Amino acid sequence: MSAISQKIRKNIENITELKQKIFSWRELDKEHLFSAIKEFEKAPRREVAVYYNDLFNDPKLAKTLLDIYSSHKDNTNLTVLIVSTIGNILQRYNLPETDEIYSFMLENAYKKYVGPYVAIFLPRMEHFAEYSDRWKYFMDVKEMAPRKVAHSSFETIIDLFYNKIPKEYKNEAKDYFLKKSEEADNQYGKKYYSDIAEKIR
Repeated sequence: MSAISQKIRKNIENITELKQKIFSWRELDKEHLFSAIKEFEKAPRREVAVYYNDLFNDPKLAKTLLDIYSSHKDNTNLTVLIVSTIGNILQRYNLPETDEIYSFMLENAYKKYVGPYVAIFLPRMEHFAEYSDRWKYFMDVKEMAPRKVAHSSFETIIDLFYNKIPKEYKNEAKDYFLKKSEEADNQYGKKYYSDIAEKIR
């Protein structure tokens, strides 16, 4: 611990304290629970370093977050935070992907105001290879709300999987990017979208 910077040491202390609050979530009222998870969600999204591996790569933490979700399914904002927290730990800190985590993501894949955030992570999950109609889901993402997040998620998905688009969806995907290119208000945006459209053949 002595070899790391004061900033990282402080971050570890803060993250550890927030984790303990989350583990003791039943003792918190709704406001303090939301505040703790909101603050914790920033950490795996912001911090990427080996010093945090043991803090984030923790199945007990994921299980606790899923328990919190099960007790607060009607709280959309809290659900979004839990999706982001678990998703970022999966992608950045190699949290073991469980059936429970996958089921949680699937349960929220089409949920209003949550689905586009799920779409940031779900397509990269190992379990998703078994999803029965991947491309219908991918194309549905762009129609979800909030629209700005949905479009960003859809664009990332297509940029990742453009060479695997089934024939029946190619025109729809290409037209989306051509339209975005026309609507872009700067040359970088126009080129970004037109380049993706050009990849779809």
